[in-house]
Amino acid sequence: MSYLAKKVIAVDIDEVLMPHFQDLINYYNELYGTELTLEDNHPKDSSRWGTKSMEEAVRRVEKFFDTDTFKNSQPFEEAIDAVSILSKQYTLVVITARDDIIEEMTRNWLDRHFQELFKTVHFTSAYNLEGKSRLKSEVAKSVNADYIIDDSFEHIESANKLGIKGLLFGDYPWNHDKVLPDGVIRVNNWDEVLKYFRSTG
Repeated sequence: MSYLAKKVIAVDIDEVLMPHFQDLINYYNELYGTELTLEDNHPKDSSRWGTKSMEEAVRRVEKFFDTDTFKNSQPFEEAIDAVSILSKQYTLVVITARDDIIEEMTRNWLDRHFQELFKTVHFTSAYNLEGKSRLKSEVAKSVNADYIIDDSFEHIESANKLGIKGLLFGDYPWNHDKVLPDGVIRVNNWDEVLKYFRSTG
């Protein structure tokens, strides 16, 4: 798949285009009596989620998608202008770990806030219960991404190994202490994203 001569930037949604996890754990803690914190993002097991399995935890999380809090989520204000600016020089695509069960809702949210600035949207379904998950790095490679902007060090590192320049987004508890490999930089906000791309010409 090619996108003319423009270089391609793959962009994550949650914690990159919009804040998400704090709202989720506020909902989850209140409903289930847990004590989740921001450090519990990108979980590998369910030990702190008050369930006996990841499947049960995922089922609980899926209920959050029906809340007004999630449906009315707002993007980072600076993301809107930054994405608009970048779209003039780069082809932008979304690669999100979200499941396709909220594909329609997600596409509508993107259309509402970013008005067709993204050429395509890809769902990797990271916590899919039917085994349909894909690696973000592989999807990024398949769309010929030159850059990827994501808050997950694991996704950035995996893409970096495939030759995709990684921008690790945000100073979050789950990524702030990571040692960045060659070819990866940290950007704390969208102003720094723009500064980086302006410097690359």
